[in-house]
Amino acid sequence: MKKLSRGLLLVSLILLVGCEKKTKDNDYIARVGNIYLYKQELVGMDSNFVRNYVETWIRNNLLYEEALNKGYKPDEKIERMVEEFRRSLVVKNFLQNEIMKEAEKITDEEVKEFYQYHQDEFILDRPIVKIGYIKLKTRSDAIALRNKLVPLKNFQDIVDGLSIEPGVVEIVKERYYDQFNIPSSDLWRIAWNLNKGEISFPIKSGEYYFLLYLYDKKEAGSKADFEFVADIVRERAIIEKQNLMLDSLISDLKRKYNYEIKW
Repeated sequence: MKKLSRGLLLVSLILLVGCEKKTKDNDYIARVGNIYLYKQELVGMDSNFVRNYVETWIRNNLLYEEALNKGYKPDEKIERMVEEFRRSLVVKNFLQNEIMKEAEKITDEEVKEFYQYHQDEFILDRPIVKIGYIKLKTRSDAIALRNKLVPLKNFQDIVDGLSIEPGVVEIVKERYYDQFNIPSSDLWRIAWNLNKGEISFPIKSGEYYFLLYLYDKKEAGSKADFEFVADIVRERAIIEKQNLMLDSLISDLKRKYNYEIKW
């Protein structure tokens, strides 16, 4: 219970920083005595969150006023906690600009290199297929187009000009699917049973017909292709770069500034 009370008071103190002053204009949204909450402090805040924030601000400052009236004042421990919080905000702002933003400039080559070193950590938890497909209006259009495509080799190259072919509704050159995000269960079943480099016969799904081309398929437990997990790999690579940059910075600062540890 004591821990909760100290936390609440600390929140109150934090909210009060820079707000305890009189105002000559009408740019504030709430006031408790001479403590103001200004509109600009809420800029960018989610509108669904503003009302709760304002109510919490008023509650905390009312409690703070009553605490002062009853003789409660921030003691040395609370002042130290507030000072530590101020320091943490400065450090957070410093790291955001000096480390995090810089790490986010990571190159594609760095991301791919990270994947090469950590590819054993990116394991599929479900089967996937890498396919391309052509969606057409009628079965006859699909059959005619398939007859043109079968003798050809490179699906990505041969579909470039297909938008002018009769009946073509949509072309997807290359995409990864699992059995849950593929347009239909029938397409999944056919795609999984194709051989690599094979074009399917026309498959009816809804009101359209599909021609599928299989690039690759992988079972659950296999290593994920880089393209399939590229976004996750980038996030992981950025975090690792941030950590390495921070470790390097701390090492430099230990040489730059005097410090000691007493156990």
